[in-house]
Amino acid sequence: MKKHTVIFLSIVTIIMSFSMLFVSSCKKTNNGGGSSSDSGVFYFHLHTQIMDSTIGGNTDASDSNTTGSTSANTWFLDSLGRRIELFVPQFFISNIMLVNANGTMLTLSKPVLLKGLDSEDYYVCKVPIGTYTSAMFTVGLANADSNMSPSMMNFITDLNPYPVASSMWSGTDYYGMKITGAYDTSGTGVNPLPFSFNIPNSLTIAHQIMLPTRGNSTYPAYTLLSGGTQYIHVLCDYGRLLGAINLRTSNTTSGTNGILIADSLANNLSNMFRYEE
Repeated sequence: MKKHTVIFLSIVTIIMSFSMLFVSSCKKTNNGGGSSSDSGVFYFHLHTQIMDSTIGGNTDASDSNTTGSTSANTWFLDSLGRRIELFVPQFFISNIMLVNANGTMLTLSKPVLLKGLDSEDYYVCKVPIGTYTSAMFTVGLANADSNMSPSMMNFITDLNPYPVASSMWSGTDYYGMKITGAYDTSGTGVNPLPFSFNIPNSLTIAHQIMLPTRGNSTYPAYTLLSGGTQYIHVLCDYGRLLGAINLRTSNTTSGTNGILIADSLANNLSNMFRYEE
């Protein structure tokens, strides 16, 4: 009996050892887990732009400009040389992935961001330390969140719920992107042509944005140290996005041709994003 008892206890010890190993390995998850000693934090720093002019509520006053009125200094040239101003430029970001220099992909299933005009810094997640060379994300809601009403959601803007999430809600689901603004056809800012585009989430989620691989003197890789913070600086260029359509003849996604206009904008999303630094 003593021999059997020893064998039994040995088996139990082995099983417990494997269990502890499994639990320990599961602490370092791919959704930002891990202790503070082996992880750091990533942020997105997202600028709203029309070509080379950064607009909206920037934290650095040197490149901050006012929008929302028709005075001459609020107009900016887009990729076609058209004079444009933005009132409501906003979109969801989800399905965020970070590319590690070792070739692995870190998928962050939790963060959902709603990029607006008046904020730039968006907390993403705590992730394992290492060297990261790129980021990917979906414009729109690439998960079950797309069917949950605004009262049930908690979208991230500066670590607080975004105040106008309800404006993205169609009544049954969300728009992936919403843009309103004006196009100055006269060059004087008088009687501009308004435009309003609501792009359904079903169109935007088809477009995964892959930022270029970093690792040179111009765009060095992101080295995340223990307890450190890294910012992914990205320009969101509405001038390039709106270059896909004729604003004189196609200025709204309401009406008969609305879905065609929304589809053209969605198909041009990959041209909208580029590194700031």
